[in-house]
Amino acid sequence: MTDPISIAGLALAVGGTITACLKYGRQLIKLCHDSRHLESGIVEIVLTIEGIWLKTETQLQSLRSIWSSLRSELQVHYTDALDNLKIKLLAAIKSVDAFCDVTEVSASTHKKLRAPFLHKHLKQAVSDLEGWQRRFDPSWYLITRITEPKVDARLKISDEAQEEMDPSMVRLSRMRETIRQISFSDNTDTTGSIFKDASLIQTSRILIPGTTISLASYRGMNQPILLDRTRYPATPTARTAKAYIRDLARLLANVDPETFSLFRCDGVIELSESPNSSQFEFIFPIPQGLSNPRTLRSLLLERPTCSLSQRVRLAKQLARSVMFVHAMGFVHKGIRPETVLIFTEENTSQQTKPEPAKAYTNASLGPSYLVGFERTRRADGPTDMHGDREWARNLYRHPQRQGLWPEDLYSMQHDIYSLGVCLLEIALWQSFVRPQSPSSPESAESTVPWEDLDIAHALEDKDPKRGGFTIKTALTELADGRLPALVGDVYTEVVLTCLGCLDSGEENVFGTERDLRVRLRDEDGVVVGVRFAENVLLRIEDICV
Repeated sequence: MTDPISIAGLALAVGGTITACLKYGRQLIKLCHDSRHLESGIVEIVLTIEGIWLKTETQLQSLRSIWSSLRSELQVHYTDALDNLKIKLLAAIKSVDAFCDVTEVSASTHKKLRAPFLHKHLKQAVSDLEGWQRRFDPSWYLITRITEPKVDARLKISDEAQEEMDPSMVRLSRMRETIRQISFSDNTDTTGSIFKDASLIQTSRILIPGTTISLASYRGMNQPILLDRTRYPATPTARTAKAYIRDLARLLANVDPETFSLFRCDGVIELSESPNSSQFEFIFPIPQGLSNPRTLRSLLLERPTCSLSQRVRLAKQLARSVMFVHAMGFVHKGIRPETVLIFTEENTSQQTKPEPAKAYTNASLGPSYLVGFERTRRADGPTDMHGDREWARNLYRHPQRQGLWPEDLYSMQHDIYSLGVCLLEIALWQSFVRPQSPSSPESAESTVPWEDLDIAHALEDKDPKRGGFTIKTALTELADGRLPALVGDVYTEVVLTCLGCLDSGEENVFGTERDLRVRLRDEDGVVVGVRFAENVLLRIEDICV
């Protein structure tokens, strides 16, 4: 249990830190304004800094207003982030101030000499503040998990104010409101505008190989979309599944694809297969300028030449998308290379039409997005205990979730384990699942493990759980043995942290299931979210190649 006295001291300290950050931020903006006369090229950089600070200032003020309602783990996490921001702001002020003190006497000569150096320091300030914002944003959305009415009251934004408010605050407020509506709604109430008529979509579709995702477009429009189809089993919980789909679609309607590495959702189409069974298709508009979607699996099999920096960026985007799915209160349940789409970024501003995937040569990887919400559910909702015998899917499942009847209920840590396997493949740039022969159709029966992944005996084990732990050991040894020389110690440690997220023992930074349930009382998933942010996401975000 956290000491109340230490929490009280933390509250006093953080109040002073937020006040200092607000003071230093405004001081930096004033210095930037004063420096604009030195060179015309500086104006654009100053506008960028002002935009970043506007968002940061709004978040700081909101954080101060809801501080007493935050979980202690979240308070400690934010305190570290605020201390880091304070250091960056002071460094920016010091460097910019040194080049802004130009006297009237020394006007033109000193301006010409100092302007290039000031330009450099302002760009560094932009880089530092953007880096801080990128690290802070994922944990910022953990506020959506806090079931505290006071938070909603303080974050509520009127319709009129939304036009002038920073977009991140508007998104957070809308997500909080959506979650509040979800918590009070009846799972049998699945009506509403989020469900769309199938006639809105053109009948011609292009299925992305190895997935349940199709490329399509709206009737009468050139806007390309993705249709992400579910794979729920036919069970008496079909109506509950519809409620999960409704809730996730409402939350995804508020995401920023660039920040979340998730698509914004336009709506859902219900596909009635029988009176007791339905499947659904999420409608995801493809952001302008993106084309040629490929699964991570197809790239791992093709192995185009990609720089290490591109692969690390891909890993960062995937970790970020997992964080946001959990911040919204959901578990994905199917993270694997088939559920990660990577696009080509067009140089033109014209929107491209849907088209079949083209082969990469020397690849310049565009942005990636987590898709494949085949059997997603709310993190606090009941889970089905259905599994399957597809080894290519089980490879990405924790040993406790192996076989036709998995032993454990699905939790956020199971998604984190799946992420670890994917990060291992990205680092090695090898697919662990391979076609048995070039002519084999794409199915689980015609695939074999990568030859360097020695798991054939584990796949033959009649005890799925025992075989799963053998596979986990093989993956851990592969990461421990090969990754340090390829991607460095930090990336290696992140992969091992993910693979060990359900291990017993002190080395597991997430804590055991019993710890989280009994000692830490993590009913809202905030503790797991904070530990994921600190030990996985922020560590991988810090990697520079």
